[in-house]
Parts: sequence; structure tokens; C-alpha cells
Amino acid sequence: MIEVKAAILDGNASFVENDNLTVEQLNEIYIEANKTNWKPTSERNHIYVMNKYVLDYIGRFKIKSVNNLIIQRELIDPLINEGFKEGTLLNIYRRVNAIFSFAIKNEFLDRKRFTSPNLKKASESIKRNALTISEVTEILEIARTKYKITHYTCLSLLFLTGMRVGELRALQWGTDIDFENNLIHINKTKDRFGSRSPKTKNSYRKFPMNESIKSILLDYRKWYEEIMETCKFRNPEGHVIITYAGEPIGERYLKRIIDLICERENITYFTPHFLRHTFVTIQLSNNIPVSTVAALVGDTPETIYKVYAHSFAKDEVHASNLMDEIINLSSFEKTKEIKK
Repeated sequence: MIEVKAAILDGNASFVENDNLTVEQLNEIYIEANKTNWKPTSERNHIYVMNKYVLDYIGRFKIKSVNNLIIQRELIDPLINEGFKEGTLLNIYRRVNAIFSFAIKNEFLDRKRFTSPNLKKASESIKRNALTISEVTEILEIARTKYKITHYTCLSLLFLTGMRVGELRALQWGTDIDFENNLIHINKTKDRFGSRSPKTKNSYRKFPMNESIKSILLDYRKWYEEIMETCKFRNPEGHVIITYAGEPIGERYLKRIIDLICERENITYFTPHFLRHTFVTIQLSNNIPVSTVAALVGDTPETIYKVYAHSFAKDEVHASNLMDEIINLSSFEKTKEIKK
């Protein structure tokens, strides 16, 4: 296998053409070839999906024998029977398609012998929905009056900025929160492996603070500084969002809080990403230009067109200030919180 990898990476396709590579072996070569171009999370995600959902089913097959029948009968149908939804199946299929396209591009497979699978029997994926203004208002008011200040601050900032959860977790007081110029510097993300640079250059951005954002952050910083008097050793890098124990919040912190609020308060389930989706939808429905919205949330205009497809008009500061006009948030009431 080592010799096969070396031959392909050195461009010696003729060595491989006569070798009966399996899907699992092709996947190893694909990973090796892309290591230098991938972000660490891209590599981990690919390995995770292939190991968990693909290789156990078709990893043993020789790549020259993989056709529509094998893809459908050996991979897709078993996953459908396990209850996988259409969107998930498409993502899994794209991984398989990518390694076979790699094989063709490098001329050790003449052509691909399969096309898109039949997903008619798969249940439809639940589409991401934007929340209504009344729903967001209710959620934030409940968080403000009945839960912890970190819960309220997280949910409010995700809604008011459209930030990704990883970007929120990565924020640091010393480098990213600029009260003097009313800016939030978003230049990294954080997952269970720690902080890292974003996947794309579009994710680097400066988000204008409106009055609601600034007020929420100033209130939160007062509480934060009280906690840090005794817990500074638990947050040496000065991450903005912390637990009551003074530690930076974990990867699943927000999901657990949302699950708790939805269950206790009888609120229809939503995910943190719904708040980002809601931010974008509000901006577009109020004629903020697609290019401006894309800049605010760290996406490309093409992605915004594709996922949200809406309207146009004004600049980034106006777009941020618009959130002030739409919803009026009150200060956190510490006396009414319910500690988990």
C-alpha cells in the first residue's frame, strides 16, 4: 500500500492502472494527497464521514467494480433503512464522488461507473427555518428573565450578529471586542480541538456594534470581571463567553441550553444556526444588499443567493443598526435567573 501511495503521489499512474485498488485504499491516497491543502477540520470531517458511513459498506470493493448497483444496494439502501435523511445521504455520496473524481483526474481510473443515487425512499431533511420576530423576542425574554446571563448573551449575540457558534466561542476581550470603535473582530473559530483560523478568507470580518450589542456586551463584561476575580486561572486566554465556573464554554454548551429552554418553556425546537439564518433573512427582507449581508456573516454572495435567495439596499452599519429598530432588548435581570 505504501508503494501504491508513493507511485500515485509521484505521478506514476501506469503503476496503479494495473493494481486492484479498493475504495478504502483510494480514500487513504486521497487524504494523503490533500493534507497540505485542507484545514485540520476538513481532514477530520472527511475521515469521520468515510470511516463511519462509507468504508464499512463499500471499502472492500475494488474501485473499477463500483457501479450504480453497488452504490445503491451496498451503501445508500442500508443507510436509508437506518433512517438517514435525504440531505445526509447526499453529503455522504458527495464524499464518495469526490474520491472517485480524484481517481479519474489522476488517470488511474478511466471513468466513473455510477451516477447520483436514488433517494426516493429516504425521508426529506428538515429544512432550516428562520424564526419569526415574535419567536425570537419570546426566546430572548425568557433567557433574560429566567436563565443565566451567559445564556442570554450567547443567544442575543448570535441573533444580532449572525455569527457562527465557533466564532462566538473564539472571541477574546483583548483582541476582538473594540468598544472604542464599536467593532467586533471575527478572525478565528473554535471547536473541540481548540481555536484556529477560519476555513475561508470571507470569514475574516469586522462586525459593527449597534447599541443593543454594545449594551449587552458591557453588561456581560461587568459580570465577567466579577467571575474572573476568583477564576482567572481557568480562562488565561481571556475568552469572552464563559460558564459560571469561569471556564470558556464547550462545543455543545449552547445546544444543551437550547434543549433545556425548549423543554422547560414548551418552545418549538431550534438550533443555534436558526439564529444566524434568522439574521440573514431579516436583512434580506429589509432590502440590505446581498453583498453586504454576505460580508456581515462571513459568506460569499453566491452562498447567500444559493441558500437564502432574496433582495438588496444600504451599508453594513445600517444593516447592524436595523436590528436595533426591529427588536428592543432589555438589560439582564440577575435576580430572576434560574440556575441550572
